[in-house]
Amino acid sequence: MIEPLFLAPDNSAAIATELFTRVWRMTLDQPGFAVLRCEKSVNSHELRQIMFVLVEEFPVTFVAERLGRFDQQVSSKFHRDGAPDASFLLLGYETSSVRSRIFIADSSRAAVEAGVPLPEFVAKFNPMFPTGEAKYLPFVTELELPHGEPYIVALNNSLLPCVPGVANPLGVLHKAIIDEPDPTACRVINSVGLTIPGPRAPKTSAEIGHFLTRDDLD
Repeated sequence: MIEPLFLAPDNSAAIATELFTRVWRMTLDQPGFAVLRCEKSVNSHELRQIMFVLVEEFPVTFVAERLGRFDQQVSSKFHRDGAPDASFLLLGYETSSVRSRIFIADSSRAAVEAGVPLPEFVAKFNPMFPTGEAKYLPFVTELELPHGEPYIVALNNSLLPCVPGVANPLGVLHKAIIDEPDPTACRVINSVGLTIPGPRAPKTSAEIGHFLTRDDLD
């Protein structure tokens, strides 16, 4: 079991460094994911602010290429969010009465052990189908999630092969299971897709400002 990180008012820089180290891995000695809890209660706007404060503390510069805020109560299959091949995903879960289970599949490790580059491995063994998903099951971790409080899940969302001597970020897949959806409640997720600066136009400061302060859902 990988212990969650705890964010306090005086440790944001240290937590950001540890979060980055666990997630933005170039080798398989790190998990490629992390769960972050806050030591004090935070509201929706504060949760989103924390997500961007952490990014600013990372030792590598990232830009936001996707921003979303949605209510999701449908179980999913293992997947990576659509993004550039080198990408970092932050998911901010608001307080909800809807219980969920989140699982991580170390697709990079599965591909290395199979001797197949990750993009080819994922294409050959599509986790959306039972026969494909079976290839990932020995590499699955269920996250230890709190209930009745907000939290953040950070994921290496990359789709690059593990190549000796090449510093590629090594991604994972994720899925959620909602055993008992509740149409009278919400399970709000704030999604921030990050990538290294490149040819793709990042979100503008105005778009980021809107994301940080909005109350509506996608």
